[in-house]
Amino acid sequence: MKNAKGRARKKYKVLALGGTFDHLHKGHRALLDEGFRVGEKVLIGIVSDQLARTLGKSPDANFETRRRAVEEYIRKKHPNAKWETFPLFEPYGPFGSDPNVEAVVVTPESLPRAESGNVGRVKRGLKPVDILMVPLVLAEDGIRISSTRIRRKEIDVEGRLLHPITEQKPKKPLLTSKKMPLARKGESS
Repeated sequence: MKNAKGRARKKYKVLALGGTFDHLHKGHRALLDEGFRVGEKVLIGIVSDQLARTLGKSPDANFETRRRAVEEYIRKKHPNAKWETFPLFEPYGPFGSDPNVEAVVVTPESLPRAESGNVGRVKRGLKPVDILMVPLVLAEDGIRISSTRIRRKEIDVEGRLLHPITEQKPKKPLLTSKKMPLARKGESS
């Protein structure tokens, strides 16, 4: 869609997303960037310290520090965007109750929560929202980037390994000794 000036119009007037946002990493930024790509106004719920404890999470940074990091990123990367941050004291925030929210951006891990949030919206007499899923961002070892892995000092916020991968010899051979057909890119065996 394009507006009269030839710029692409945003698809959603109000969009929501949320997370703990501890150690604001590449995966968090992908979630935020997708929200700003398709939403005119983005509502960003940041898990409060109380909700983090309830959910069994132990972020290194407190709510205000995490909020400040998110806001600094938005101001730098999306300076002209309309947005609002707020603490989440329950998992759904305005997504669950605000009739103006048209979509929610999630990862595969948070998809079930979004689906149950839509069920709750319908029970309240609200329209379900569109659920937009961004893929998980992988670290250079092919495992998803997470604040837990950053806390453990396995990776940095960009997904770079902080310790070299040590290869262990498998206990049993992975392939048999008989000749196996090889496949090249674009071909199947």
